[in-house]
Amino acid sequence: MLSRIEAAESMARIPLPHSRSGHRRRVGTEGLFGRLWRRRIPVLAAALLGTAVHAQTPKQLWVLQGPDQIVEYDAVTFAARRTLAVPRRLIEHPEYLSLNTRSQMLFLPPEGAQWGGGEMAAAADRVWFWNGQQAREWKLEGPKTSGVSAGTPTVTESARQWYISAGEEWLFWFENTFEKIIDGPGHERSVRATARVWRTNIAGDGPETIASVSSAGWCPCTTGTCSESCPEWSFWAPDGVVDDFFLLTRVTPGQIGSTYHESLLYQRSGKRWRVKKLPEPIERPLTGSEKGEVLIAAVPDGGCCGWENEGNDQTLLLRTGKSSMLYDETRRYGNRNYDVSFFTAGARLTASNEMLAHTIVSTARSGSDIRLSLDGEENADDLARVRRAIADLPGVEIVQVGVTPRSVAIIRHAELVGWLSDRELLVAQDGRLVVYDTRGNRLKETPIRLRSAADAFLR
Repeated sequence: MLSRIEAAESMARIPLPHSRSGHRRRVGTEGLFGRLWRRRIPVLAAALLGTAVHAQTPKQLWVLQGPDQIVEYDAVTFAARRTLAVPRRLIEHPEYLSLNTRSQMLFLPPEGAQWGGGEMAAAADRVWFWNGQQAREWKLEGPKTSGVSAGTPTVTESARQWYISAGEEWLFWFENTFEKIIDGPGHERSVRATARVWRTNIAGDGPETIASVSSAGWCPCTTGTCSESCPEWSFWAPDGVVDDFFLLTRVTPGQIGSTYHESLLYQRSGKRWRVKKLPEPIERPLTGSEKGEVLIAAVPDGGCCGWENEGNDQTLLLRTGKSSMLYDETRRYGNRNYDVSFFTAGARLTASNEMLAHTIVSTARSGSDIRLSLDGEENADDLARVRRAIADLPGVEIVQVGVTPRSVAIIRHAELVGWLSDRELLVAQDGRLVVYDTRGNRLKETPIRLRSAADAFLR
């Protein structure tokens, strides 16, 4: 059985297209030229439509290729354009690589990530950054401790993370700071948490504060470990790339499960950033439209302590303060009796926000043993249905987004990479990149090979 984290990390960090199409209207003259012009309208309309579709096509498609390369392909012809050398640890953990429309790349592994031997383990504490022309590395900063006084048992800890911007020469920084009162070694009495977001140029100079938030006063650490009972802040931007919005969510990590309190949406307006509190906290954001006006988010079922299926995985569409159900695990698979979870691992909207595609995965592999859930009862029909579902996954579901979202098609044995246009999407299937239309029809198999969708970055 795969753990929920392992299943999620095997999926792609799917890029969001940023290009937009335009439409131009021409007015013909009268007389013979006008009549000839009107006869050409259908042909020109088709040409303009083709131009609009082409304008939506992302300009960059990057694919990791072992042992130490990333290759840029033309997203129309799928011909190779250029090849860059990258550290081998990027190949081992592609889920930690972010890439923007300027071909800037940031590899930011989390603290405590597991690595193989050799170069990967030796360089596990280093951030790798490609600015579009050259690479540089710096040490990954872990939690910092300061302010210790012999007379006052107070400790201040801070930890930073970095994010690239979508198309500008900026780096964004997110820092969590915890001021703690300590009773003794290993026992925390209370904490006051704050967080700050700022940006600098790509050299890390000229810091400018974007956001600063804090928790209300001191929080008692009832178990002796503050993260188990006190809230802190988390940062999210699609694919680790900051464009015109990002989310800050106040969450208590907890001992056996997280509690989400609120989410703040920061939207860029000119040179300023405006903030608004969302009607409900976002537990696991997946993707969003311009300025986060439409958000796609997962609601995990909360399985813990060795169990995968203790609740109900869902995927929601949030728009103008209202929530629509896109996916409901129990309703679709009827898997309450068995310890197998089916959930959304990645999602993408089209540029027009009219269509959505998301990858559905299972925590179990086809042919593996399946045990009863914690409160489950043997049911032959349920077990057979769960096994059939596992055999078809991972799968990409295509959804028409409207007043009531509607499933259009499911592509079996596939993982979503991204939308090439409003009418075509790119998936990883059987070790290749393949193009499908919005009805789930296979259009083209490209010559590009890859291990999984996690190796591909569409911009």
